[in-house]
Amino acid sequence: MKYTLITGASQGMGLEMARECASLGRNVLLISLPKENLNNLCENLRDEFNIQTDFYEIDLTGGKSAEEIFKWVKKNNYSIDFLINNAGFGGVGPFEDYTLAYVEKMIDLNIKATTRMTHFFIPELKKNSPSFILNNASMIANFPCPYKSVYAASKVYVKYFTEALRIELMSFGISVSLLQPGATPTNEIVKNQIKKGGFLARVSVTETHEVAKKAVRNTLKGRPVIIPGWKNRMSLRFLKILPYSLLQIVILRSYKSMQKN
Repeated sequence: MKYTLITGASQGMGLEMARECASLGRNVLLISLPKENLNNLCENLRDEFNIQTDFYEIDLTGGKSAEEIFKWVKKNNYSIDFLINNAGFGGVGPFEDYTLAYVEKMIDLNIKATTRMTHFFIPELKKNSPSFILNNASMIANFPCPYKSVYAASKVYVKYFTEALRIELMSFGISVSLLQPGATPTNEIVKNQIKKGGFLARVSVTETHEVAKKAVRNTLKGRPVIIPGWKNRMSLRFLKILPYSLLQIVILRSYKSMQKN
């Protein structure tokens, strides 16, 4: 029996992706931090969509977390044919104001966890091909972003890592897709950032369930890059043709408005 494994699945984008997979009849394995109601979420998905589910609670910033998840999957004989690396977090503020612990945690989750999960599960995905990987980056990976420097840099890593893997794994029947959403109101903190972020932030807003639907379905269709929302696709094209100096001004003003508010 095949399963989709989703990290960061307890809320926001991860939960909506789990629901979307379940609505398509796909069995799901939910990965998230302890004490985030995964047991009830699994029961609800089983009852509503008549699928098989299970969950594993762990902090993905730990160096052995991906290996522990892999061992749990093998112990339970779950066959993975779709890996969704969704877990991640960001923040807004001058780089000098971040604590080193905060920076390292962001790198551990956004970069290292995605890398480790992918490394451990590629052999399983090869065995269960045709199979899929979806890595959640951001539109922010296309530009330098002051006041979100570490988060943006981590998403640049995810972008190029994903695009390279797509070429490497294509011949093994594994389709690798990159998700680049704009501003997505997944929680109150993000909603507040969108509200304060000026035009650039507000124009990119796409509802979480719509992003999840596009992400899952287009990955299963083999699309290489997924940018949900026509406004995001148009604004990305526009921003890419701006002179670099003007682009920096536009982005800086948008994120400075968050700081002022």
